[in-house]
Amino acid sequence: MTPSITPVTEAGHRLGRRFWLLWAGFLVANLGTGIGAVAFPWLATSLTRDPMLIALIGVAADLPWLLLSLPIGAIVDRADHRRVLAVTHWGRAVLVGAVAAALYTGHMVLPVLYVVAFALGTLTVANENAAQTILPSLVSRRQLQRANARLTVADTVAGVFVGPWVGGLLVGIALAVPFTVDAALFLLSGLLVSLLPAARAKLPDDPRPMRRQVAEGLRFFWDHRPLRALGLLLSALNVAGAVAIATQVLFAQEILGLSALQYGLLFMVGAVGGMIGAQTTPWLESRLGPRKVLLLSLAGSCLALTVVGFASSGIVVALALSVSAGLGLAWNIITISYRQRIVPERLLGRVNSIYRLISWGPLPLGAAVGGLLVTVGESVGGSREFGLRTPVLIGAAAIAILFVIAITRLDTGLWSKTGSVDDADDEQ
Repeated sequence: MTPSITPVTEAGHRLGRRFWLLWAGFLVANLGTGIGAVAFPWLATSLTRDPMLIALIGVAADLPWLLLSLPIGAIVDRADHRRVLAVTHWGRAVLVGAVAAALYTGHMVLPVLYVVAFALGTLTVANENAAQTILPSLVSRRQLQRANARLTVADTVAGVFVGPWVGGLLVGIALAVPFTVDAALFLLSGLLVSLLPAARAKLPDDPRPMRRQVAEGLRFFWDHRPLRALGLLLSALNVAGAVAIATQVLFAQEILGLSALQYGLLFMVGAVGGMIGAQTTPWLESRLGPRKVLLLSLAGSCLALTVVGFASSGIVVALALSVSAGLGLAWNIITISYRQRIVPERLLGRVNSIYRLISWGPLPLGAAVGGLLVTVGESVGGSREFGLRTPVLIGAAAIAILFVIAITRLDTGLWSKTGSVDDADDEQ
C-alpha cells in the first residue's frame, strides 16, 4: 500500500511580491545563522575544551523546543505572523549584539553563552513556527511545494553555503566580529519581514484557556496517522543526528585538523548537495514517489555518517555531508509541504508546534548523550580520537535501525487511509 503523501504538480504562476519579501528576510536571517554556526562553537572552544560542557550549549539552544513549543504554537495561531517574525529577528539581533559587546569588553564567560543559547533557541522556536504558518497565506496551495523549495534553497545558500564560510573568515579577524555582523543581519531581516502585510488568522477570539486550545491541536495531530508517524520518525532521526554532531567542532579541530576558515568551508562544500537536493526534490518525488524519497533520505544519512565516522580527511567528510544534506532537505520539503496542505489554517500554528515538539524536543537529550559518549568512548577506547568518533558511528547505527522500521511502517500503510494528500485533507 502506498503512503498518503503523493507528488504535487507545481503551479505555473509566479510566487508574488509578498513571498519574495518573506524569502529575502529568510535569506538574510539564515546568513546570520550560518555565521553563528561557526562563531558560537568556536567561541565555546575558546572558553573550554570539555566535550560535555560544549555539548551543553547545544542542549541549552534546543531545550526551548521541548519546553515552549506548545504555548508558542497557540500564541502564533492568534498573533500577527508578520509581527512575530519581525520581533523575533530583532530579539536575536539584541542577543548576538550582547555577545559581541561582552567579547569587546572582555566579559564573556561560559554561563553567559548558555543563557544566550537558550534565549536564541526560544526566539527561533517562535520564528520558525511563524514562518511555516504564514506561508499558506502568501502562496496558493499548489505553490507550497515550490515555495518551500525556494525557501530551502535560501536556507542552504545563506545558512550552510555562504554563512559558515563568512563566519570562519570573520572569526579569523576577531571573535567579536562575526557576532557584530550577525546582529546587523538580524536587524535587516526584521525590517524586511515587517514590510509584509498583516498576517493574522482571520478568526474570532477564542475565550478558551490555552490548555484547551493546545489540546485541540494535539487531538488533530494524534488522530492524523500520517502526520503522527512522520513526527515520531523525525523525532528519533533528529536524536540520532544530535548525538552525532554534538561535538563536531572538536572532531573538526582535533581529527580533521581544520582552522576556523576551513571549518566554514566544510559547511560550504556540504551545502552543494543541499542545494541540489532542494532543487531536484519535485523531480525526485514525481518519479520515485514520496515513500522512496524518504527512505532514500534515511539510507543516505546512515551511509554519510558512517563515512564521516571513519574518515580523517576534510574533503571526504565534506562530500559525505553534501550527500546527507541533499537527501535531508528533500525530506524536509516533502514533509513540510504536506503538513501545510493537510492542516486547517486555524490549527496550523498549534500543529506545527506539536510536530516540532515531537521531532525537535528530544534534541537536548541527543546533544547531552553525544557529549557523554565522547567521554565514555575516550575512556573505553583509550584515545581521544576513539571518543570523538564514537557518537558519530552510534548515530549512524541508530539511523540504520530507523530505516528498517520505516520500510516496515510504510509497507503496512501506517500513513494512509486514502491514497492522496487531497483526500486526507478532506477527511480532516
